[in-house]
Amino acid sequence: MMQRHSSFGLAVIASLAGATAALAQQSVPHPETVDRIPRAQIFNGRMQSPANLPNVGFVWGSKTPLRSNKVIDSYYYPNQRDLNRAHTAEWYKANHPSWITYQCDQQTPSFGYTYSWGAYAPLDTSNPEVRQYILKTYIEPALAKGYHSIAFDNVALPNTDKRCGVWRDGKWVQLFSGQSRDPAHTAQKLDYIGWLAKEIHQRGGLIALNAKIDPKQPDETKALINLADIWVDEGGFSDSCRRRITGDAWRLKRELIQQRNNRAYVSINYTCTNGSAPPDNAEMSWIVASFLVNRNNRSYLAVLPQKDTGRWVEYPNLDPPVGPPTGPSELQGTTAWRNYQRGYAAVNFSDRDSATIQPPAGSWRDLSGQAINGPIELKPRSGVVLLRAEG
Repeated sequence: MMQRHSSFGLAVIASLAGATAALAQQSVPHPETVDRIPRAQIFNGRMQSPANLPNVGFVWGSKTPLRSNKVIDSYYYPNQRDLNRAHTAEWYKANHPSWITYQCDQQTPSFGYTYSWGAYAPLDTSNPEVRQYILKTYIEPALAKGYHSIAFDNVALPNTDKRCGVWRDGKWVQLFSGQSRDPAHTAQKLDYIGWLAKEIHQRGGLIALNAKIDPKQPDETKALINLADIWVDEGGFSDSCRRRITGDAWRLKRELIQQRNNRAYVSINYTCTNGSAPPDNAEMSWIVASFLVNRNNRSYLAVLPQKDTGRWVEYPNLDPPVGPPTGPSELQGTTAWRNYQRGYAAVNFSDRDSATIQPPAGSWRDLSGQAINGPIELKPRSGVVLLRAEG
């Protein structure tokens, strides 16, 4: 199977994750104020003043370094692929034939993701030469320019690209089974990301991972996410508008966020609207309530239309003035809630059962301005954010 690098092993990964956490606590700035919801900006290439945004603490894929001690900028890199579009699969066949990975038919490059312009060439990141190429060509120059972090996209443990093997000296070398879940593929992914984290830390940078949760590999998922100084959760709580995260998946996500303590978490939520139309109160309440209930000390929220990145999006009720939290969140069954200085957030993350919650004593109004008195029935997959009506 794997020829070049052995697996880190979960014990070694845990050790590296501990060092990562210590560095992250020193290097990742706190949100400027806990009185508002800290925001994340997803790309900024369509913005006139990308460095002057209200309460933004993290930028995914910044066009240029922002050189701010209040904002974590990041240089975008497409994980196990070559960012240079001119280096196509045909280019690699002619120049570095052993660097590109193929599906199990031994002919089709394992692109994984294709775009309107084509696809990034898939690279064998178990190969030391490939790793040094990525490090010297992209990572080191980005950090030298002043980027705080390197953002790696599409980091998933399942073998979604159908990677299988490479051609070396005219001979086929099979690395993986080609199946979605393969222990060898998981081990290689953890080894590669762990190597990246070490190299980036040695050069004074942070590593940001757009890493998906795999409920069928919970321990390995935790090991992967623990390697990130900044965990970027593109599915958020809306799962890219396909369905809301509920049940055990919501519970696992909550656990992973809480375990990060002072290490950054970024929740990206794509709405079910297009263009400038705001999401309805039910959708916004679900997203904001889930974030408020689960946020840790360094959490950032992004809410934006599908496939509409690079510009500033401002929605009503995205930043309710709840003030700072007055304690940790609480959980009972499939209901979770948290008290804030001037607000209250609660979520029912059940797929099928309604739940009744009792807000703290006082006068309240929800995000639509409706007065709330007494218990509230939360339907399945719903949330509520309340603000104190006094004053």
